[in-house]
Amino acid sequence: MQIKIINTQRVLSKTQIGLAEYAINPYRGCEFGCFYCYIKHNKNVENSPDSLGIKINAPQILNKELYYRRPRRVLLGSTTECFQYKELEYKLTEKILKILNCYHIPYTILTKSHLITSYLPLIANNKKNKIYFTLNFSSDNLIEVFEKKTPTIKERLKAIRTIKAYNIPLRIHIGPFIPYICSLKEIVSLVSEIAKEINVEIYHHKMGNFSEILEIIKRNFGKNMYNKVYTVYESEDNYLRFAKYLQNEIFLLQKQYNIRFFFILPEFDEYYNLRIDYKDSI
Repeated sequence: MQIKIINTQRVLSKTQIGLAEYAINPYRGCEFGCFYCYIKHNKNVENSPDSLGIKINAPQILNKELYYRRPRRVLLGSTTECFQYKELEYKLTEKILKILNCYHIPYTILTKSHLITSYLPLIANNKKNKIYFTLNFSSDNLIEVFEKKTPTIKERLKAIRTIKAYNIPLRIHIGPFIPYICSLKEIVSLVSEIAKEINVEIYHHKMGNFSEILEIIKRNFGKNMYNKVYTVYESEDNYLRFAKYLQNEIFLLQKQYNIRFFFILPEFDEYYNLRIDYKDSI
């Protein structure tokens, strides 16, 4: 992967995601390279999908911005992984967390990285901080197919347990949930004794990489599975029918376990809009 050093002019970016007012992304692109990631088709990164931008001056710019603007909350990692492997070298996220702590600005972190565990003493500094930790597959075989550079199931579960040990508000994020590939029951069973809140966000075919995902499914799971997944997105009726099936499964699991579920269903014709409600109650 090609590394590009970027001198950014802005760190705080207005976000439509209803988890915070502003987002912070210390990196442009991501080493994890998940095949389903919609950010690969973002106008800022789609021309260089195999490069990682290091916003080398992000901490200094953030310090200047916070002199004039004090967000009620910020979101870290809306378009990148803040705790990817290059963070060990550049420490941009660490510096940003220290700055936010200094200004007493709470933050919500989106991550799937076990490397976050080294930062938990910093994150625990503010009781209002929150972590949404992604666990959308139940086996390393599936991780190998769709996101082979990401942490293993064992590494993620260890990280989740460590987060809970620090008493940091935590929500497991099962997303994107790829129909018939992801197993909700199996994923929930992995975290049932740890998690109290779980997001389930269905994969959406308007994310920009649907044909690539279908080819990966055909190559690894055969034509029958390809047809099953394709059929879900063939029409709005099929899409909503599968969503109803998934909601029923969520309802049963909610009764079985003492876990609060949040179901995120983008509209059929567009992936993201302001009507998506993440019910940020933790």
